[in-house]
Amino acid sequence: MSHAFARLTRPLVALLLAGLLAACSGIVPLPGTGGTGKLQAEADAQEALGNYTGAAQLYLNAASTAAAPEQYRLQLLAVGSLLRGHELERAGQLLDSLQQAGLTGELAQRLLLQRARLALALQRPNETLALLETLPAGGALAIETRQLRADALMQNSRYFSAVSERIAVDPLITDPAARLDNQRAIWDALNSLTDDELQVRRTAPPPDVLSGWLELVELTRLYLQQPDALAEVIPHWRQRYPGHPAGSAFMTSLMDTMRTAGQVPAHIAVLLPLSGSLAAAAVAIRDGIMTAWYETPEAERRPELRFYDTRGSAAGTLEAYQAATGAGALFVIGPLLKEAVEALAALDVLPVPVLGLNQVEENNATVAGLYQFGLAPEDEAREAARLAWHQGLRHCVALVPNDDWGERVYAAFEQEWQMLGGTLLESRAYDDAQTDHGQAISNVLNLDTSNARHQALVRRLGTRLEFEPRRRQDVDFVFLVASPRQARLLRPQLSFYHASRLPVFATSRVYTGRPDPARDSDMDGISFCDMPWTLEQRGDWRHLQQAVAEFWPDNSERYARLYALGIDAYRIVPYLTPAGRGLLVTFHGVSGNLSLGNHGQINRTLRCARFSNGLPVLIEPDNGPAAAIP
Repeated sequence: MSHAFARLTRPLVALLLAGLLAACSGIVPLPGTGGTGKLQAEADAQEALGNYTGAAQLYLNAASTAAAPEQYRLQLLAVGSLLRGHELERAGQLLDSLQQAGLTGELAQRLLLQRARLALALQRPNETLALLETLPAGGALAIETRQLRADALMQNSRYFSAVSERIAVDPLITDPAARLDNQRAIWDALNSLTDDELQVRRTAPPPDVLSGWLELVELTRLYLQQPDALAEVIPHWRQRYPGHPAGSAFMTSLMDTMRTAGQVPAHIAVLLPLSGSLAAAAVAIRDGIMTAWYETPEAERRPELRFYDTRGSAAGTLEAYQAATGAGALFVIGPLLKEAVEALAALDVLPVPVLGLNQVEENNATVAGLYQFGLAPEDEAREAARLAWHQGLRHCVALVPNDDWGERVYAAFEQEWQMLGGTLLESRAYDDAQTDHGQAISNVLNLDTSNARHQALVRRLGTRLEFEPRRRQDVDFVFLVASPRQARLLRPQLSFYHASRLPVFATSRVYTGRPDPARDSDMDGISFCDMPWTLEQRGDWRHLQQAVAEFWPDNSERYARLYALGIDAYRIVPYLTPAGRGLLVTFHGVSGNLSLGNHGQINRTLRCARFSNGLPVLIEPDNGPAAAIP
């Protein structure tokens, strides 16, 4: 198969590899008598049963009768068990007591590592990186430090920097299994990069190790569903990168997985509300699915697709599901409505697995075989909170429309922001039907308080004073929930009310999905997170976008994100079947980087951008803290 043909037909997703899981940031037992023997075996057995509290208590009981420094070693082991069990408060208390003990030497370094792990568990990657700024001279501590720094960089969306740490530590690892885990972590981080980033970062010629990794990822994306074609080009890659660390055990694992993963079920049913008020949205999803279906390289590998109308109701969904399973469907995509997904979640058993296109509450999604994938605005609000936190911002105010949708999005942002440790100073609701939001802005920025102080001073002095209201100075940014129409009004009004230099973060709703610099210039300075389909101009799926625009010109822009949802929904099905279950690690999709979370939820990591001259400009993951808007 020629490269040209492969580029036209290749699936536009990142490789989902069996076993290519990111290396866990586990705690390596401390050397010495406290980490070996019967006590270690008993603690390991407790952790294997999920009893991390019990394992920690075993170490603490032994520490209570031990003398220093063995006492401190055992307590640090207890901290490790507590961290693995996510008992963060208790782990922090124990670390505080150890901090006061004045540890020295290796124990002090391991205490620092545990404090860094606690910060990472609390979603504070910048604190982790600050604690680990100094690298130990060598040995196991240096390896652990670099790997933990890589984990923090990943959490901070600085994927390329995480790769650099992992590549630097790779030749230092002598244990074959541990080195393979590190290489899997390299792979996971690289799969978080866009196709464009992979090309831009490949600057050094062969046999450069980093360039070899980058090129290998590009090749596997190119031949994702063509393992035989990949096997033909790998020898050429080996010649270009002789002795590359990925060329031995990792390559064997890669090729084995390529040959077994990603087999599409022979018969897929799609349940959508093809009639009723949501018919237009459902048709866009259907057409996105068909676009991905037609892109399958060999026609004989395309599954049978059957579409069922759920009539926009839970009852219609249950009827359609029964009809689909009765007709021999091996997998089901849909339904779309939340109440329809909830109806399936309430069943005792799902004889055929389902990928719902909406998300329900975790405690309502207990039935086996139910997966949930949607474009929930709550996910984007949480992503906006993480973006602001990772850019070093800590105090915010919020402007939210006074409707149910605004309350939902705001609640998700508030929960994530407070979980990260941020401070939400104040929030104000605005009337979406109005155009003048001066009162809400004045209130949230405390300008009304400033005006009140001025008026009181005038009354006391009995004379007029020159005065310019002063907004509150303790706020780092504004979280804005708004449509494009309202965002175009609110951003200039924020500037009018002395907040022109405050960064503003929002959800993708502020962006129509198509460039419109003439109208969107008023939104300059607003940062938001959205899917690659709308933000990346040079993605490998451009021919898909062109096909959508050609076949459905009237809806390709209006329903752009729904076409992307349909494309990715079809493409992740093979990794949710019994043969491929558990393989969803980092899926480089058009709607975001996808991974399988708890309760069958498909998590999305988005691309983020900031409006400049009316156009969304990508915020590169490795950029530093947000600068003030000029």
